[in-house]
Amino acid sequence: MRSTHIQPVDYDFSRASKFGVRGRLLSNTGLLGGARLLAALMGVATLIITAKALSNNVAFGTLLFIHAYMLFFSEVASFHSWQALIRFGSVEVKTKNANRLSQLVKTGLLLDALAAVLAFLAAVTCFSLFIWVSSLIGAESAPKPTSADTDVSLKQLIILYCTVILFRQTNVAVGIFRLFDKFSILAVRALVMPSVRLIGVVIASHYGWGIVGFLCVWFAASLLSYLVLQIFAVLEIHKRRFWPLIRRVKLCRPKEFQGLYPFILKTNIDSTLNALKMNFPSLAVMLVFGPAVLAVYRIAEEISRLLSRGVALFDQVLFPELSRMAVDVDFKALSRTTARAALGIGCIGFIISAIVLMFGDTILKIAFDESFADAPSLSVMLLVASSLIGIATPFYTVFYVLMRPGAAIWVRVVGALSFIVLFFVMSEHFGLFSIGWAAIIGAAIEMMLVIVLTSWLTKKAGKLPQK
Repeated sequence: MRSTHIQPVDYDFSRASKFGVRGRLLSNTGLLGGARLLAALMGVATLIITAKALSNNVAFGTLLFIHAYMLFFSEVASFHSWQALIRFGSVEVKTKNANRLSQLVKTGLLLDALAAVLAFLAAVTCFSLFIWVSSLIGAESAPKPTSADTDVSLKQLIILYCTVILFRQTNVAVGIFRLFDKFSILAVRALVMPSVRLIGVVIASHYGWGIVGFLCVWFAASLLSYLVLQIFAVLEIHKRRFWPLIRRVKLCRPKEFQGLYPFILKTNIDSTLNALKMNFPSLAVMLVFGPAVLAVYRIAEEISRLLSRGVALFDQVLFPELSRMAVDVDFKALSRTTARAALGIGCIGFIISAIVLMFGDTILKIAFDESFADAPSLSVMLLVASSLIGIATPFYTVFYVLMRPGAAIWVRVVGALSFIVLFFVMSEHFGLFSIGWAAIIGAAIEMMLVIVLTSWLTKKAGKLPQK
């Protein structure tokens, strides 16, 4: 049931890009890809400076663990309302329905705030459980970081650092910019956190601030990144003259937005599983091996994320395009675009893996000491796993544009369980490399399942009678 609407002529529904599908994919991917590549290089430089500045690998690993812990809970509790805003908002933009689009934005803002509070509370309350499990497993994690300049306990540092989660209300902002093809803002925002962090660690290293000082730098960089995106989104909505209407409209009602809340719930479950798989390895390494080994793993992971971050950004570009194809009932174009995107990601991923295999060991020996000797080999394994997941990513997007997020959940459940079981089974025999093998096998299982399921669903959708 769609509400009637009388539209003033001054609402701005225009998209920034005037290219066709292929032009938008190439231009937006190039823009975000370039920003992410630069951000990744700054991230590696930040890790090198931090590793050399802190007293030992335990302190370095503790810093990385605190940040990974925060990211885990902030992403697990996220409703990812940007997906619903794009999928349902694409229809409203096409029909120029400002009332319904404003309702979607208002509902997303409420969900963002709710998710941030829940994530912070979960992070604070679950840390004692993490320490208890760690003691059972026998990890070498201590209640305090090894730092000469502070007596603050690890729990206190965790609680203070996780307050940044309360400001991570960015889903609606991301959805607005993607919906209207304003990817230049997203590219600028992608550079805020790494550039601030890099400048900050240079200063912290020069003055010898220690682990607390470095944590303050990382906190400030994350906070500024979140606030910049939200401020730009407020300005964008104001420029399009939607704010007065957003304040007046009610939240989305299930009868008027059929399928919206089940879609949001299922995307939240799916994003939780994806966050579990993305961030759980750092927590698992901390649990099983302790902070010193975690430092080695995080260096390898940062190298592998040269690819995975690019894939994530490409998915941001691809999702709106596939959503428009679904709205236009063009399933042939949808299947063709998905397959080409997957093939391109796979080729790029395996090329990057080969480059790191050939030159990674030499480069890392220059940047780090011998305690990081396993990082190059592990990074290649993680890159192969990221390549497989990269191939699967466009097909995951198809689940959402076809309004079948439940299928994505089942595939992610299988992939996440495969990874977790394989890691703990192999950790005793393969040590740190158990993460790499578990990631590759789990990714291969996911890739095969997602390709088979989306191919079947697309063919089924194409045979249905269209309204």
